[in-house]
Amino acid sequence: MSRRASWLWRCAVVVAALGLGGCNAGDLEPGEQESLGASEASLCTCGTTRYTSTRYGEGAGCGSAATQARSLLQASMAAKCPSGSCNVSQSLGECEPLGPSRLDGFRFTISATYSCNEPVGCQ
Repeated sequence: MSRRASWLWRCAVVVAALGLGGCNAGDLEPGEQESLGASEASLCTCGTTRYTSTRYGEGAGCGSAATQARSLLQASMAAKCPSGSCNVSQSLGECEPLGPSRLDGFRFTISATYSCNEPVGCQ
């Protein structure tokens, strides 16, 4: 075996040993079984209660008004659903001028109907 092939072989053996050691070769450490059971209990399911939130944003243009509306809607949904929302259906409204001049700005409305991930605190 050449010197280079020998070196590559040793590297492969070391990498394989480290890889199996890092994985504990499939064995669970004491206490990991309990931890695994606890993490399974914290899995999220989508609740059945449906909520609807509507927010509007204002800005110099329709884009900035829509960005603000989306941000406010996300904050509203996060307050209602601390573990996150699911089955979200959004409805975009019209971009409307705030006054007779384009310099007056625009208002954009967005609505969402959603459910909350349950139980609270799930991941």
